Amino acid sequence: MATAKGKPAAGKPAPAEPGATASAGKRSIAAALARKPSRKVAKDMLVLELRRLRAMFTEIAERYVANAEGEIAAVIDAAERKSLPAARVEKMLEVVRKLSVKPKKGRRKDLARIEGATASLRKELGE
Repeated sequence: MATAKGKPAAGKPAPAEPGATASAGKRSIAAALARKPSRKVAKDMLVLELRRLRAMFTEIAERYVANAEGEIAAVIDAAERKSLPAARVEKMLEVVRKLSVKPKKGRRKDLARIEGATASLRKELGE
């Protein structure tokens, strides 16, 4: 099927060297990655990344809640263990009663207020 001058026929590719297919494959993968993805592919990638972000957010929130609850549990434990003067107990009660939060709104500032109150109570207990 070669022409008279030793060139391959027009419809057939020239026989490749053994190592040429590997480098051609790498080039085609690199070229595919360099191209801008189609709208559908980009949308699918976005959805996957958003799902991953949601899972990370949930994990962070769970750890945050566990840490905050642990701090509050430590304050409860210290309050139960220690013999406290009435004035200190009243001061600590005031900190808890002054706490203004709206749990149904689910605001970060309410969490910060609870954390601040917990830190204040731990300081008052000497923890």
